[in-house]
Amino acid sequence: MKQPSQSIIAAYLIGLVQLFTYHLGSLLILITGLSFGSVLWIVVLYVSRALATTAIYHRLITHKSYQAPALVKWVGCTVAAAAGQMGPSWWKAHHLTHHQHTDHELDPHSPYIPFQGVRGFFGSQGGWILTFRSFTTNLPSDVESDRVLRLIDRLHFIPVIALAAISYFIGGIEYLGAFFLSTTLLFHTTQTVNSFAHIFGEQPFITDDHSRNNGWVAFLTLGEGWHNLHHAFQSSSRQGITIHDGQVVYLPDPTFRFLKMLEFLGLASKLRVPTETELLARARNLSDQNGELPVASSAKS
Repeated sequence: MKQPSQSIIAAYLIGLVQLFTYHLGSLLILITGLSFGSVLWIVVLYVSRALATTAIYHRLITHKSYQAPALVKWVGCTVAAAAGQMGPSWWKAHHLTHHQHTDHELDPHSPYIPFQGVRGFFGSQGGWILTFRSFTTNLPSDVESDRVLRLIDRLHFIPVIALAAISYFIGGIEYLGAFFLSTTLLFHTTQTVNSFAHIFGEQPFITDDHSRNNGWVAFLTLGEGWHNLHHAFQSSSRQGITIHDGQVVYLPDPTFRFLKMLEFLGLASKLRVPTETELLARARNLSDQNGELPVASSAKS
């Protein structure tokens, strides 16, 4: 991994400016109100950018849970960058650090470390981005070696600005406010995976952290809330899986359905999903969930 330079850090500081801008910009709807069209625009922007974040940033670029042509990576990362959550190098670096140190000292956004309770919750719900933890990880060499992905990472703010301009062109200030609100909502629902999905929910699989399957978070994040499965099998392209009465149960996972559609279109291949034998071997006794960090039975997948 490559240590970020001062110029890279400066580029990422623009992301913090964006963060404040789209939160404040959401207040525009108090002046303009929301028509049916602008509400529909909020939903379209939310779903499209959420899918790009979950399917491309997370399951493809970060965990390589399936394979896809370079064009899918480039277009997907451009759409994901338009969500205002930084670029692919930054996103992958922080997420891998989270997996390497989940709920321990070096985890960038645990609700338990370095603070607990309300302060820990708000830290994991987005407050961590405003701390030094935003700039302490190295950049992944595989992403950095792709010139297009590296360019998208450094210019991550351009797709955001472009989408804001498109929104204004379509419907003026009202649609610009809708864009800001959609971006703000998406930012906070993404952060619920860091917060709620480490505090509330079931732990059907053995991991050495507090990750949990949370149905509400899964609904808001198009399948990312099945977080305990994800921590048990990081390379799985399907996260909607649990264990009930000793049986494997498959749960709604819109992102996985999207990947199956890409596979049907020839735009994705080799989707990785653990076998039921592997799932059952990693299953815990569901009655033994006292909230303490369990001891994993095998290395993280």
